[in-house]
Parts: sequence; C-alpha cells; structure tokens
Amino acid sequence: MRLKDVFISRLREKGVERIGTRMKKVLSSHDPIARMALSVANGKAEVCRSDGGLQHSLTLSGHFVSLPPQAYVGKCNSEILLCRDELVSYPFPYVLVDCRFYDKHTEKEKWKIGIQVRQTLGVVREYMWDDKLIVTYRDLGFGRFWKTTEEFLMESGIEKVVLLDPNGDELYDRTEEKCFIIGGIVDKAGTKKGYTSKIGKSLEKEGVEVDYRRIELRGDVVGVPDRINHIAEILLRVELDGESVESAVRAVQPPLVAKWRLRKELHDKTVRLCLGEKTVRVVEVGVFDEFKEWLNITRKDFYDVCREQKFFVVSQKVMEQIKSLEWDERKRCFRMDSAKIRRDRAPS
Repeated sequence: MRLKDVFISRLREKGVERIGTRMKKVLSSHDPIARMALSVANGKAEVCRSDGGLQHSLTLSGHFVSLPPQAYVGKCNSEILLCRDELVSYPFPYVLVDCRFYDKHTEKEKWKIGIQVRQTLGVVREYMWDDKLIVTYRDLGFGRFWKTTEEFLMESGIEKVVLLDPNGDELYDRTEEKCFIIGGIVDKAGTKKGYTSKIGKSLEKEGVEVDYRRIELRGDVVGVPDRINHIAEILLRVELDGESVESAVRAVQPPLVAKWRLRKELHDKTVRLCLGEKTVRVVEVGVFDEFKEWLNITRKDFYDVCREQKFFVVSQKVMEQIKSLEWDERKRCFRMDSAKIRRDRAPS
C-alpha cells in the first residue's frame, strides 16, 4: 500500500469521492491524486471541506469531472477533513542511506552519490513522503539528515534493521521491517568491497540487531542494479506493492545491467559446431524469449551481445539440423561441412 492508497482510503472513510485543488503543480503532475497525498503528508496542504469555490474536480480514480468537489486540497478556510498527522500515522518503513564512508570516495564518486540520493528522494515520493528518506553522516540536501545512523535509530525506537548488503547471508524478500539501510557507497574501482558489511558491524556494536540481506536475480547478484535509487525502488516495490523480488528487479533494471547478466548466461545456451577446422558457437533465436521473461532486454540487445561474443544466431529449424549431426567427442562439437549450413543473420 502506497501513501496514495492510504489517502484515498481516509477520504472514503469521510464520505469523499470527489476532490479538487487550486495548486497548479498538483494538477499538472502525472498523478494528481498521489501529488495531493504527498502535499498533505509533507505538511504543505490540508484536506478541507468544499467552500463552493471550485466547479471541477477529480474522482479518487483520477478522472476529471465537471462537478464541484466535496473537499479540496490547500490551506483551509473551512473545516479541516484530513490533516498530516492522520495521514502519516500509517506504518510506512524508513529508507536510510548511510554515508559514513562518504570521504573515502573520489570527487566524481561523491558527485554520483549526491545524484543517486536525489533520485532516491524521487522514488520515495512515489511511494511515501520526504520524511521517510533518512540520510546520515553527510547532509546532501535531500531527505531528513541525521548526524549518525545510531542516533536516528535510538531516537526512533528502532532496534532491528534490514541492511541491503550484496554479501548478506540471507536472500532478500518481503520483511515488513521498520527500517531498511542502503550503503551510501559508489564503487567502480573495487576498493570498497565489503564496506556495506562494515556498516552492519558498526551498528551491531551499538546494540542494533542487523538482518543482512542480499538481492539476487535467479541465484546471482549479477544483473541486480547497484545504484542507491534502484535498490530503494526494488525494496519499495516488494514491501509496499507486494511484487516478487524478480519482478521488481526486472522493472527497475537498466538495459546495460541486464546485458551484463545476459553475457554471463548466454554461453550456456550455445552449442559448438565444427566447420572443417574451425569451431563456432551457435544459439537459437528463440532463446531471446526465455531471457525476455526475466531480463529487461530488447531483441536488439540480444543480437548485440551475440555479435559481441561472436555467437551465430540461427532459427529453430537450423538448430534442430545441427543437433542431428554427428557428435565429435574429441572436439566436443557437432561436425558439419561449412557449405551445408545456413545461419540466420542478425539484423543490422
């Protein structure tokens, strides 16, 4: 359940089915009802009983209608129907970005952390509101800042956390915990391996119970996005939307990351074909459909990786012909005269 869903539920409890606003940014957003909920949760507006000043409204399903609203979102001159405290009482989790290792990064990496935390705030706003993003050790200008993670947890009465750690002992699945910690770590050079686990060990020394969880995609962390904002979206899709981890990963997965996993998996889908003294690897075109089910790839991505790996893409019929050929145990390949085989070319 997202903040928008709670907002709609609270309105219906009060008999409201149509709502309006004079806030232009709300009306121009891609989801005005969700934006109304965010404005109220962030303390920038309230839900007020209609004062008769509006002649158009939105239904709670988001459709504009030429009817006056039963309530409006803004600063109230009439009775307040729904205020921030009532809306934010629903137990949404915290997403905490721990930046204790910020100064271990290069200037370019620090810039990337700032970008990713800003984008994480955008993700959090799709599901909850600004106060649910906590940033510790380094004030990056987004979310609520606390000097230390330990201080925030103590003040909030949180004794157990889930740490999203690629080296975690347990697989991540829906947990419904109060706080999820993501390491504010960007590591492209390999020098910070294991830093996320160090965050957990530091918290344990302060008496915090840490549940180390790794996000995997079909048995491997390869193909799981590692950007802070992507990890946040995966966990919120799972925790609040009830998606499976695999579905959430695929929905968030950038094509570049998906292609890395494809490179790793594709080799096992090929067969070896001996053409005279030359040996090549061949893959059936239908394999694309198998990968498409769980990787965010296009057919072009598939052909690009095959071309890069020098794999020949053939039709199902040709693959059946290849597998009916004589098997050469010594070279571990199917043998065929090159003049007798036709391969399907990848589109240019």
